[in-house]
Amino acid sequence: MQDFLVEDPSIVKSMKDSLSSPRFNTYLSLADNDEEYALALYQWNSLLSQSLYVYIQSWEICLRNKVDAFLRWKYNGGWPYDTQRAVRNLNGSDRKRLRETIERQESQRGHSPISSDAIVADLSAGFWVSQLSNSYNVPYTWQHNLKRIFPHDSALDRRGAWEICDAVLTLRNRIAHHEPILKLPLEDQYRDLQRIVSAMCPGTFAFANANCTFRHVFNNRPTQAV
Repeated sequence: MQDFLVEDPSIVKSMKDSLSSPRFNTYLSLADNDEEYALALYQWNSLLSQSLYVYIQSWEICLRNKVDAFLRWKYNGGWPYDTQRAVRNLNGSDRKRLRETIERQESQRGHSPISSDAIVADLSAGFWVSQLSNSYNVPYTWQHNLKRIFPHDSALDRRGAWEICDAVLTLRNRIAHHEPILKLPLEDQYRDLQRIVSAMCPGTFAFANANCTFRHVFNNRPTQAV
């Protein structure tokens, strides 16, 4: 990790002002009020977020396409418009997410109906994670059909898959909103990411492993000057 600081107090002040006191204080408290070390931790947090991006991207795209393929198999290619079966089986929150996505796409594209592919690509990660929740146990018969999403991990059950994906979603959202992640159990979450992606697709797992720098970044936590 390259040190971006110089021996100039104005650099520290400039960064503090840009970050805002509440955000900077989060790192300052972890650094025992050492301002330069707090900025080093902020830098490390940013690099950790960057290092996990490729795995989170791989997870989200793979999960989205696997669940979409399942819904197409269970209903049909136009499942977002299948109000008698697919849409009817969605819980209230997911039905709202789907409706808002269709309306947003119609507004942006200026026509309707919108293709299922465009809708699927625009639905939030939260929608796809929600499909693994307990509320869909009966309509999706996950006891028998989970292998359609996770064919490469026979020990993974619906609850375990949902818990991992829900934690990854939280991590994804913290990174997307530039929040601190350095206090999270990142090693455990990284192993869970590896498991859930490999359970879905060996090819995506190989791609993510080849391009993820998390281990290197995590093992190079900055040290505080004595």
